Amino acid sequence: MKITFIRHSKTQQEPNIPIVLWNLTEEGIERAYDLSNNKDIKDIDIIYTSLQTKALETTLILASKNIIPVKTDNRLTEITSFTLKFTSGKTEYEKKQEAMYSGKVQRMDGGESFEEALGRFNTALEEIVKNENKFQNIGIVSHGNMLATFTSSYLDMPTKEIQSKIKMPDYAIFDWDKKRFLKLFTNLN
Repeated sequence: MKITFIRHSKTQQEPNIPIVLWNLTEEGIERAYDLSNNKDIKDIDIIYTSLQTKALETTLILASKNIIPVKTDNRLTEITSFTLKFTSGKTEYEKKQEAMYSGKVQRMDGGESFEEALGRFNTALEEIVKNENKFQNIGIVSHGNMLATFTSSYLDMPTKEIQSKIKMPDYAIFDWDKKRFLKLFTNLN
């Protein structure tokens, strides 16, 4: 079985709106439509998505264009340390993010640690695969930090470096049975 991991498309950052409710930009919508024409996306049998608006919007564009059934699972959401509180100053946010990536802090603003988030995400994947074993290719729409954390557990590359290279949108293909990537996110190749 293959898992096609998809990072949501380009997002409109709105400091007065909770991060989990941010929408796609017009460019993000266009990019998602462009991605929907990709052969690898067309080969997906079912798509699971987190419940964050940007992931849902990306999923609906990909799924509607290719007549792919959609299901949600909020365990596919971003690492909560990156979504519980929006820091309007980019420098302040980057300092908090760097402290978490470097291990100086285990969690940001009372959210999850990387290990807790990865455990949640892996449990969701295992249950999805078990419940959807009739399919050959499951799509998973998630978020940059979460996908980078999962990917770094299979590559000899720091999570921060992976996260900085995953585009919006972007995708990778993972062989679930052999536990290895068949195709990496674009800038990791």
